[in-house]
Amino acid sequence: MPAPYDLFDYPQYWHSRKYEDLAEKMALKKFLDLVGKKESLVDLGGGYGRLTPTYLPYVKKILITDPSQNHLKMARENLSALKSKVKIEYKETSFPDLTLADSSFEMALMIRVIHHLADSGATIKEISRILKDNGYLILEFANKIHFLAIIKAFLRLDWLFLFNLKPYEQRSRESIAKKRILFLNHHPKKIFQDLRKNGFEIVKYYSVSNFRSPIIKRILPLKILLFLENYCQNLLSFFYFGPSIFVLAKKTHRLDN
Repeated sequence: MPAPYDLFDYPQYWHSRKYEDLAEKMALKKFLDLVGKKESLVDLGGGYGRLTPTYLPYVKKILITDPSQNHLKMARENLSALKSKVKIEYKETSFPDLTLADSSFEMALMIRVIHHLADSGATIKEISRILKDNGYLILEFANKIHFLAIIKAFLRLDWLFLFNLKPYEQRSRESIAKKRILFLNHHPKKIFQDLRKNGFEIVKYYSVSNFRSPIIKRILPLKILLFLENYCQNLLSFFYFGPSIFVLAKKTHRLDN
């Protein structure tokens, strides 16, 4: 069965979002430098391999998973040109059951995926299952309580918005009626709770794409945006400022099923 976004042109999508693309790769590289080189990595929802060149130097074996056959085909074609000695495999699979063996990987990566999944706790539990003890997870999620979202909530007099841990549905009523793909913004505290409940320790987190504004991107050159982004990812993380949060978590203990 085709994935809901099977025909979506993600390469073109990211080509028109150069700042966001480089901001995410910047955060990812910071985490990879912190963790160091590992034997194996699984890129969950890795799509056409956008982030693979960033993590390629840090691992010996890579598995890219995605529910889209088309995107995995693009990944094979794109990454074959790298001529790397790193072993890269591809698997069509998706949550809630990844059909991967227990304790298979030293590192898991999931970027731009969890906002399409209804149950963040079950998702993180499945990732914990396939990670080895002391393995690392790099997780990105759309941030429910970013700066502009809080302002909008206050303007509509929703004083409890900041404290409500339920995810925020981004789809319009029309999109929901047409059963278009789920898009949820998650509360950082809820994601952190899910991680801790499933055997993870929060090592570090960053606020990412902090200047994702059409006006700001028109005014400031890309180099200036990235210079500011580099310094603000850590600084603004304390306020959950940006629309995207990157988390580095370590699996410290195994759960008893």
